[in-house]
Amino acid sequence: MNLKRTALILTLGVFGLAAMAATADAQPIQPAKQEVLARAQNQRHEIGAQERAGKISLQKAHHLLVAERRIARKAHMHGARLTRVEARKLNHQENRIQHHIRS
Repeated sequence: MNLKRTALILTLGVFGLAAMAATADAQPIQPAKQEVLARAQNQRHEIGAQERAGKISLQKAHHLLVAERRIARKAHMHGARLTRVEARKLNHQENRIQHHIRS
């Protein structure tokens, strides 16, 4: 009985340590990067909705989606952190795309 309990406690301890090590390696996403990625996702949905409603052409929707993917790729390339300059630049690009979606 004691042997089973000891084995169970050791097994749970090993899994607990493995879980703690896995979470220690994971880096939290910086709020500025998270904002850029969330905004890109929202705008991709908005582009699709505008295209389905017939407010923008299929070709314009394609070009805007390509631009959105490029922004998301740039945000992912910077690892876990974006500098203020990088975040400002990506937000400016998002603003330009938003202007093209609305016009």
